[in-house]
Amino acid sequence: MSVLPNSLLFQSKQTNTEKEVHTWLRLNNAPKLGVSRLLKSAQKLSCNLAGLVDLVDLAPKDSSQLKSIGWSDEQIDAMSANNADVLQQLAQTINWLSASDKHHFVTLSSPHYPPLLKQISRPPLFLFVRGELNVLAKPQIAFVGSRKASLSAVQITNEMVRDLANKTHAATVSGLALGIDAACHRASLANKVPTIGVLGCGVDVIYPKRHKSLYDEITQQGAVVSEFLLGTQAVAPLFPRRNRIISGLSQGTVVVEARIKSGSLVTAKYALEQNRDVFAVPSNIHNPNAEGCHWLIKQGAKLTTSIDDVLEELPDLATQSKKVEKKPSEPLASDLLLDSVGYSATSVDLIAKRSGMSLSDVLIKLLEYELRGLVASSADGYIKLRA
Repeated sequence: MSVLPNSLLFQSKQTNTEKEVHTWLRLNNAPKLGVSRLLKSAQKLSCNLAGLVDLVDLAPKDSSQLKSIGWSDEQIDAMSANNADVLQQLAQTINWLSASDKHHFVTLSSPHYPPLLKQISRPPLFLFVRGELNVLAKPQIAFVGSRKASLSAVQITNEMVRDLANKTHAATVSGLALGIDAACHRASLANKVPTIGVLGCGVDVIYPKRHKSLYDEITQQGAVVSEFLLGTQAVAPLFPRRNRIISGLSQGTVVVEARIKSGSLVTAKYALEQNRDVFAVPSNIHNPNAEGCHWLIKQGAKLTTSIDDVLEELPDLATQSKKVEKKPSEPLASDLLLDSVGYSATSVDLIAKRSGMSLSDVLIKLLEYELRGLVASSADGYIKLRA
């Protein structure tokens, strides 16, 4: 895990001035110069990141010091103060910042920059943030999983987020996608847990569009963040970069349901590279959406069935001021009936046959169990959510 030396960063400022935004956009515009190479360049030239911009300004046509360490004319020209692309980005960013006090431009040198994110090998130079800035300082747990999540996976996510609310002061992180991501954010909002949505597009672009209301709610109780320039549209190559931020913000990543080849496993891979804990929720061995979780468990991820499994590995998240009130368990009207419902869809006729009850009695009890959150109905029958 690499920690960025403060000597190579700008001096922190309390407000985003046009000059500061311009400087960081110029650094971002240079082709094939990621944050690691920028920092190495600054170190070689005994300056901070701002000093690299100063060198371009002092000698825009003949930056001999930058050329001496391997910079090309194209890279130097791209950082010019008069670069048309950067000036357009600057105007767009300043207009966006002035539009709302919930709009923030958080640079690598800012005191608001998430400390865990700064420790990864390729931290973003800056983050566009819409929402509550203070949520970035909270301890965070990521929840990721299938976009086509099963009802039981959504229920597990709801329960884990609820228990996270009861036992910690942590925030949640996910990617605002369909499925488990949306379940995480919605459960967080319902349980008053601050939540962070990390986007694979510009922070001013809502993707998927159907999540507009969810996006708006998150900005009221948490934040949406992106490293991408305003107006950037969602395309597949950007999502792995988004995923490294999800894991980079978090002390641990919980994978609820995922295929072997999925973005969720990419996030888990980043988490391991960043020396963060990975938790995987097991499921039916015949569920293709659970193959990724089972593979992770075989590789050493923590087998996770409740938030307590997370707190065993991350005890500092637990707080004594938030205790779970144990509710007396309700006796089941018919254990036999519930035992007749599988964790995959089970037809009503099969449930009646297994339980030996009449079809009408089965339907009445299944409605009761559904209202109590024990089962869920689907097109193919009923699914057991918990025993």
